Amino acid sequence: MNSLRHTGVEMNPTMHGTPKPHQPHPAEQRGAVTLQHPAQCVLTYAKHPPPSNYRRLGSDPRRTHTRPCGDLPMTRQIKKRRMALLAAASTIALTSLLCMASNATTAAAEPASEILPIWREIFARPNLSEIPAPPTNPITPIKGILGAALFHDARLSGDNTRSCATCHDPERAFTDGRPRAAARDGKTQLSNTPPLHNLAWAKRFFWDGRARSLEQQARFPIEHPQELAGSWPQITARLAADSYMKSLFEAAFPENPVISSENITAALASHQRQLYSPVSRFDRFIAGEEHELTPQERHGFAIFVGKAGCVTCHNGWRFTDDRLHRTGLTPEAVKSPTLRDLKLTAPYMHDGSVPTLSGVIAHYQNLKPENLAVSPSLVRPLNLADNEKAALIAFLESID
Repeated sequence: MNSLRHTGVEMNPTMHGTPKPHQPHPAEQRGAVTLQHPAQCVLTYAKHPPPSNYRRLGSDPRRTHTRPCGDLPMTRQIKKRRMALLAAASTIALTSLLCMASNATTAAAEPASEILPIWREIFARPNLSEIPAPPTNPITPIKGILGAALFHDARLSGDNTRSCATCHDPERAFTDGRPRAAARDGKTQLSNTPPLHNLAWAKRFFWDGRARSLEQQARFPIEHPQELAGSWPQITARLAADSYMKSLFEAAFPENPVISSENITAALASHQRQLYSPVSRFDRFIAGEEHELTPQERHGFAIFVGKAGCVTCHNGWRFTDDRLHRTGLTPEAVKSPTLRDLKLTAPYMHDGSVPTLSGVIAHYQNLKPENLAVSPSLVRPLNLADNEKAALIAFLESID
């Protein structure tokens, strides 16, 4: 239950001993919504977020940042500009790859000064007051409260033993630390649990990309027989018997105040859109604070966008192109994962088969062109020296 602090859900101090009371942010003091749950959980959500565009619950820098906001999607012009920048940067990266073949270590020592402004724009974090949401499901504070409560509610599962948080632990960037998610029967091979940060900007969901919205995504684990194995008639009946939940649904969906599968998935989607990763040292470096990265980490960044070509699939501030690629592990193509929170999300790859970052680099270092389970864009002669591998890992860890 302590993990509820990461979603804006605060524990009542009377539940477990006498922990330190939560010190409200000034924004909360300006007008927070506080609702008392019969189970003695207190839900708090600031009506007015702090001026810094995000609020941090507690003092732990790893805690999830959430922010209520309206539907203010990125303009088409900005999207087109970033697409053009990425295309230009990709051309530069490919040219750099050829030029560095004869003297890779020297060329990768530092990103070229004329290239860095391009990377700064491509990797810049967006304005978090402009979290995109579909017009049919705009983000509201009360909907975020409801979604956070449902995320931790075991009544969404068939046997009342599992919730979304069972596999998506906020302490692990919403992963579970297992190679594969635990199936209900203990035998079925599920995929590695992906993190949930920054999904408001994603274009597709799940490793196979089968869902195209968070509203669609929320249905799959609830209905999957080896995950929550929920039944919608049973779920809605359970929640309808709870007067507190009924009041939340009425407040979150005033135009259609019913407890339905559509409103449940809409609330869960709204909650997930407001989960985003903390500002990292790399983010500050991209914003112009050069001292935030060490020389080794800057060397690793140069390798990332140049010699190693990682940027081909892992681009933008979320470090993913949201596309499907064959990575050499299975014949099926899988979605490029985000590279944020890597210290918290091991083991890696869609099947959880690689326990360390050095193992991931070794996997791509050893790819062969004749391997039909590899996308053509991934087959390249990396030939990274040990110091280059160390620099690349140092850079990847600076993203956290």
